[in-house]
Amino acid sequence: MAAEGRGETPDGEDSELVFVRDLALRAGAVCLGWFRGEYTVHDKGGQPVTVADEQSNELIVSELRRRFPGDEILAEETPVRDERWRSAERCWVVDPLDGTSDFVKGREGFAVMIGLLVHGRPQLGVVHVPKAGRTFLGQVGEGAWEERGAQPGAAPGERRPLRCSSRALTSELRVIASIAHRDERLEAALAALAPQQTLSVGSVGYKVGKIAADEADLYLAITPSIHLWDTAGPEAILLAAGGAMLDLDGAPLSYSGPHLNHRRGLLATNGACTPAVVGTLQGMFPTL
Repeated sequence: MAAEGRGETPDGEDSELVFVRDLALRAGAVCLGWFRGEYTVHDKGGQPVTVADEQSNELIVSELRRRFPGDEILAEETPVRDERWRSAERCWVVDPLDGTSDFVKGREGFAVMIGLLVHGRPQLGVVHVPKAGRTFLGQVGEGAWEERGAQPGAAPGERRPLRCSSRALTSELRVIASIAHRDERLEAALAALAPQQTLSVGSVGYKVGKIAADEADLYLAITPSIHLWDTAGPEAILLAAGGAMLDLDGAPLSYSGPHLNHRRGLLATNGACTPAVVGTLQGMFPTL
């Protein structure tokens, strides 16, 4: 079903990418309004949730419903009431504040992420990192870009095209890892890969943005705790920049449900290193 107000090109004034880019910037401003302020941290299934998560989620969901009334929405802080999102032609997938642990601890590695699935595959994504002033955008088949210092309501500024690196050998990789999930399985994977460098950043989206920007080459998550809203927007950006997003077995990520998490972990690569990484890790983690 055609959505109201849909543009034809990513750079057009009325394009979907421009709309969700501005929406992510507005949500980021909401998050910054609470950054290092006073608020209560709630526990939701072992994950922290704050008023910033909730207000960002409310803004994004309400605006997407207004602009695209025919589309489905899957958002982290909105209860899933039915399964229509699974078979929808178009579904927006929202993480209103990815990296809440970083947000709570006063670190910059948190992001607002919005992605669009078309027939169950990521097609468009925005990852906005408010504290770092970085906004990553991508549309499959059109390309990926970064804006620095973008402001809500302002016309898109200068965009820098993004392209993943061509590093293919595990020994030359810059691996970006989670700050919160450094355990023995991750250490075993890093030992097997023996990369050139290991970096740490909070948000999944920020990690993937760095791969798209040729600041890292690989992100691996050896955990089933990565959810659909953690990957939909970032995967579209990574694909548009020439990278790949897979599970630990080298299979494409599924967005068809019924589970809301990626039960076989996550590999986000520059594309070139995928065969070497999958081959090195093959059989290491039969269960997660």
